Amino acid sequence: MIKWVYEIDYPVGEKRAYLEWVRSIAETLQAPDELKRLVSYDNVFAASPQRVVEFYFDSLEDAGKYFDRKELVPIFQAQLPAHGTNIRTTALVLRADYNKDTLDRLATGD
Repeated sequence: MIKWVYEIDYPVGEKRAYLEWVRSIAETLQAPDELKRLVSYDNVFAASPQRVVEFYFDSLEDAGKYFDRKELVPIFQAQLPAHGTNIRTTALVLRADYNKDTLDRLATGD
């Protein structure tokens, strides 16, 4: 499992405009089959990052196909920078290190 994370701050006084823009693109973001899950969060403390958006994919290849789609390129390369600030991205791969079953197997040597 690959998780692609966007950390975004709202331009000063523009949270409402950002949310309206997100509603206008939500269906386009969710449509491609490569995307398995899309989740967003607001920071409870209103600190940076103010918004975190997580995109889930089965593989890095699927993530690449998703972000290269012609209908998504303008959203991420032009529209997002026009609606958000301090944008950072991270790509993560899921590991089982903290999974209770994995820890139990490591402890017993299985």
